[in-house]
Amino acid sequence: MTADRVGRILGRWWWFIGAVTFATLVGSLLWQSFGPVNYEAEAELLLVLELPPDSEDRQFGIENSRAQASSVVIEDLVRLGRGRSLLREVVEAVAEDGVAVDLEVLASTIDVFPLARGLRLELTWEDQSAQTIIDAAVKLLVEEQTRLYPSLSELGTLRLIDKTDEATRPRLVLVILNAALATLAALLAAVLAVLMIDWRLNRLFADDVPDLLDTCVIGTVR
Repeated sequence: MTADRVGRILGRWWWFIGAVTFATLVGSLLWQSFGPVNYEAEAELLLVLELPPDSEDRQFGIENSRAQASSVVIEDLVRLGRGRSLLREVVEAVAEDGVAVDLEVLASTIDVFPLARGLRLELTWEDQSAQTIIDAAVKLLVEEQTRLYPSLSELGTLRLIDKTDEATRPRLVLVILNAALATLAALLAAVLAVLMIDWRLNRLFADDVPDLLDTCVIGTVR
């Protein structure tokens, strides 16, 4: 199938391709603006290294060795944040606030990422209780860090440095990006469907004759 014929096929079906693409764009924007879009909440925790007193003369060496140790500790904290033991306590804590959360769903939804000197918690949830869940997780990690990770006190202290005040819907730029991706996918799917339908129907149109015969057509009889 030559490029000229593909162009003619798309020209014959432009109305279908345009309708599918436009409907997808409008539907995607409406769904993300007014539909049941999930809420997002997040927090960042910093591992503050604590140097022993009277260590000015060897401060650089101590900082360097502890920075290396902190990378290992951060990985342990990430595993702790994803662990079912901590999440089970989070579920119990939010239950006291009247928020029912399934442990399995929470374990598969919450994201904990290592940072250079700390960790980041992100949660996308079906309603604004996402913030309650993140608040409970942060409170446990900060206030119960000695119990949850006994050896952490030998290196430093885990502190909260940033956290959302309330769960938010996806940002406008993400809404636009998702709509653009959905529209592009719809456009490509419509073009592919048109080409497949035209090929399966095996119909011959007058404007296809010059291409098939590889010659000019002087006139047609209707």
